[in-house]
Amino acid sequence: MKRAGLIRGSLIGVAALLCGCGNGVLGMSKLSDVKPVAFMRGLAGGNDDTASNTYDQQPNLAHANQDASSDIIDGLLARRSVLSPASPYAPVAKTMLTTSSGLAQAELRASKMRSVARSKNWLPTIGPSITLSSLGELAAGLIVEQVLYDNGKRKAERAFAAADVEVSAVALSQDMNDRLHTGLTLYITAAEAHEKAGMAARGLGRMQEFNRIVSVRVSGGLSSLSDQRVVQAKLTDMDQEASTHREAERAALSEFNVMTGGHAATPLTQAYAIPVPPAQLAPLEVLRAQAEAKRSVAESKAARAGLLPSLSVGGILGQKNSASADIGGTANLGLGTSADIEALKAQERAAAARVALAKETAARKSARLQNELTALLRQERDAVNLVQQTRTNFRLFQEQFEGGQKTVMDVVGVYEQMVRSELKHIDLKYEITLTQLEMARNAGALADGADI
Repeated sequence: MKRAGLIRGSLIGVAALLCGCGNGVLGMSKLSDVKPVAFMRGLAGGNDDTASNTYDQQPNLAHANQDASSDIIDGLLARRSVLSPASPYAPVAKTMLTTSSGLAQAELRASKMRSVARSKNWLPTIGPSITLSSLGELAAGLIVEQVLYDNGKRKAERAFAAADVEVSAVALSQDMNDRLHTGLTLYITAAEAHEKAGMAARGLGRMQEFNRIVSVRVSGGLSSLSDQRVVQAKLTDMDQEASTHREAERAALSEFNVMTGGHAATPLTQAYAIPVPPAQLAPLEVLRAQAEAKRSVAESKAARAGLLPSLSVGGILGQKNSASADIGGTANLGLGTSADIEALKAQERAAAARVALAKETAARKSARLQNELTALLRQERDAVNLVQQTRTNFRLFQEQFEGGQKTVMDVVGVYEQMVRSELKHIDLKYEITLTQLEMARNAGALADGADI
């Protein structure tokens, strides 16, 4: 009802102005009395300054959904993070959100302002007109034009702008989830490297003790020099293992600090599980394909309408007999027009096909990640059993060595096997967490929609 009233008001206003054009009521001396900006603002029924001030705030999903509700943006806003407030990952995620560069937010703001502009494209347009008369005098006026029928072109342009906002909103959600995924990956990788470095350092300390024992036995003629060289090689290997993990920890923390702007984060002491997002949650790549399809369909409809004739009326304020009705379009009709229209219809079908492909790709990726997670959980259970077995074996060999039943090299071999099994178990624990993190990123569930 409001739109119908505004349309009637605009048409009445245009009719009045055009009557003035035809009768010459508005002369050059009266042009200063015409306030086109105020006139157009009154027709729009709003205050541009208020809208500008509203969008001067930092743009996010809530702002993008203020004037015109969107199912896609509503769905993004309703999303909840799988990271609970009590999770050690929650503070890191919050820091990542607050230290974002803001590129995606700026793009969303631009899309939203374009949509606001397109939402008023049904109103009359005005512009300056300066002509040179036959007597060499300049005549100035204002051109007023109102489109009466355009085959739905302007409606399609409004739909295109609204869909463009949805595309930017999904892109923002993807950007934030990707950022959180990158930051949390670095955070978890640093914790993994720290734990593995600690395990390797403990192994190095015990291996140094074995090297001391073998050196004493070689000096006493109880062990051969080759045994000492084997132990020293294992010692060097363990030292390199510890150094490698310490370097990996420093590298991950350095990159993490750059992303957070130096904000401190509580070090992670162990791998914590990340809940798997609900299966019914649509992946962000599918939502983006749907939004892009809507935009593509709207673009096709606008282009198709542009191929057909349109009707508009207009006139120049301050000039007599300037009112006119124009029939036109962006292109002349020709023998190839029907083929152009069919091509645009095919573009709409291609958009639907891209959505179907995105759904298939997302389903395949989800199935792959789920299978990987299942396999990793099984491997982790096996690794726990292996760690327990190697610990038992080491204690047994240690006792037998002290009783003279095993050689020091037997104990060294079993101990190295135990350390390797411990490191493998650490690998699997953190790989499970990183896989769960990837699943949450794929579903767009690393941050609450209201916080984006």
